[in-house]
Amino acid sequence: MSSETARPDPFKSLLQLTATDLSAEERLRRAIDIGREYLGVDNGVLSYTGEGRYEVVETNITSGPYAREGVVDLDGTWCRHVVNTGETLAFADATETEYRDDIALDTTGLTCYIGAEVAIDGETYGTLCFSDEQPRDDPITDAERDFITVLAEWVSAELERQKHYAELREQNDRLDEFAGIVAHDLRNPLSGAIGFTELAQEEVSGQVAEFLGRVRSSLDRMESMIAECLILAKEGSDVGERRPVALEPLVRQAWDTVQTRNATLTVDIEPETTVVADEMRLQRLLENLFRNSVEHGGPSVSVTVTGDEHGFAVADDGPGLPPAVESALGEADTENVKSFGLGLLVVLRVVSGHGWNLSVTSSADGTRFEVTDVNTAEPVHQALGD
Repeated sequence: MSSETARPDPFKSLLQLTATDLSAEERLRRAIDIGREYLGVDNGVLSYTGEGRYEVVETNITSGPYAREGVVDLDGTWCRHVVNTGETLAFADATETEYRDDIALDTTGLTCYIGAEVAIDGETYGTLCFSDEQPRDDPITDAERDFITVLAEWVSAELERQKHYAELREQNDRLDEFAGIVAHDLRNPLSGAIGFTELAQEEVSGQVAEFLGRVRSSLDRMESMIAECLILAKEGSDVGERRPVALEPLVRQAWDTVQTRNATLTVDIEPETTVVADEMRLQRLLENLFRNSVEHGGPSVSVTVTGDEHGFAVADDGPGLPPAVESALGEADTENVKSFGLGLLVVLRVVSGHGWNLSVTSSADGTRFEVTDVNTAEPVHQALGD
């Protein structure tokens, strides 16, 4: 057969494939078709070659040992040379090369062959190969060889992406399982401990009552930390559906849920200001900012909330944040933020989940958290519905 026919630009076809929303299997099948059409050969196969076997992962072949999910001995295939060397192998007619006596010529019946290595995370996964029982009239060109190598690299990246997505889904499943354990198996005995501590406080006085008060404070903090951990398990991704939320009432509601001691709240929000958000997560963001101000600014700290259609800010007159924490917040450096408490990490997660911007300024005169770009774009679910 001859390659001297009008052929589509394979790189253009590959670029178009990359931009499609096909399923993973459809993308791999289309990649095989692109290679076959470009080379002008009958067969295209993506294989897995681990453990000394040759397993067909995807192909256009519909019957026989090289159909999808077929398994043969790797040592009887042309692809064993690619696996052994890691180099692309190509010939238009094996009988006219040093491979004329190769066992693969008899076991496969394939005379024309070009194959390249497929690797995942730096380890050989298998091969992407194209073949035909009949020799090709024209030799395999350097351009064809280079393209099949590139195509194999594209397939490698596609498989690597699928592997990482599968690992991420598995991690998320484990995280959901962990969150369920925390929510049920830890909260239940903790609630019991809080209840019995309250009963004991009613029966004692003096130093014993003081000690029980400290126990109760520690239990309350444990309950708060469990709640924060559960939030962190859920707040890291896009929040999905959102709706306009009246900002000022939510600010006051969040303030009422936090133990603010002698702290004072001033609200200076433009009338009718709304934020397109997940209301519950926005409230958690505000609660954690208020709690941070009270815990680190002192029992009599003054907190001011300002806002308009472009965003909102929470400021206090406390002693300010440590420079390392301020820098970590500005760079969204979660590892260093965690050292200052889970509350600020929750703030980062909620902001990133909404796609907002967060800026933090801090000095000896106080700290200001400013959230902007809250209403600059429609939520994705609304845009798709229009």
